[in-house]
Amino acid sequence: MTLVQLHYFKTICKYNNLTRAAKALHISQPTLTHVIHDLEQEFGITLFLRQNKGLVLTKQGQDFLNEANLLLEQADAFSNRMKFLGHTHQAVQFGLSPASSTLYFPLIAQALYQQYPQIQTILVENGSMLNRQKIIDGKLDLAIISSNAPIPSTLGSYKIANTRVCLFVHKEHPLAKKNMLSIQEIKEQPLVMLSEESFLTTTTISQCMHYKIDPNIILTTNQISIIKQLVTNKITATLLFEHTLPDDQEYVSIPVTEFQAIQIYLIWNQYKQMTPAMQHLIEVTRQVYPNN
Repeated sequence: MTLVQLHYFKTICKYNNLTRAAKALHISQPTLTHVIHDLEQEFGITLFLRQNKGLVLTKQGQDFLNEANLLLEQADAFSNRMKFLGHTHQAVQFGLSPASSTLYFPLIAQALYQQYPQIQTILVENGSMLNRQKIIDGKLDLAIISSNAPIPSTLGSYKIANTRVCLFVHKEHPLAKKNMLSIQEIKEQPLVMLSEESFLTTTTISQCMHYKIDPNIILTTNQISIIKQLVTNKITATLLFEHTLPDDQEYVSIPVTEFQAIQIYLIWNQYKQMTPAMQHLIEVTRQVYPNN
């Protein structure tokens, strides 16, 4: 006996007719005939009497139907409980770079908690290039990355924002009053940068090499708070994405013309099974950053 057989039996009882029951179930009539035969043989009972007006339940058949209804109800309740447990213990491995963890993720996290408080987000901080590789390898579920090139078709993606590279300096810095800078103007500036595996630092070094400039990077760190403090204290400047540092009267940001426009993406592996938690997180990201 299987739950499918019980479901078929219950449907036959509803219609008292094999043809109509088979049509409702989208299966053949002989299949239902075999179901009745198998159940009667398994339990040694007679479920129906065949009469001109259709099938009529026997006393044994009525008792069997009562027990079948109870069992099917219990099975439905069990299925619902398991689905609930699945929704209450969902976790997402989420890759972030230091910049995206302060700039883009907080709003997503706030909306996610408000709508789906049962979802646990496990944050993994790496540079964008490493996070992309971990998505490809199936070691992360979702990640926010920076890119100046199209995302390959093997990855699912949603563009969160467009941004650009800016030099952040103290408001009293000699360059602070400029509206735009060339890369030549920053070659002598002592810089604190994100760690070498970050997309931004790699891009900075690549652009400087292209223009035959050796950037004066005196410190690398993944701590945005340290970078902010060094700029605020007039010790160094830094190259970051626009708005990475919160608005502050102590420093200004100035775009650097030679850097290409940068896109910020949420990405996932197209070939990895999409869990409800991942779907909810993508949905929330679209809500927070629409029409980009």
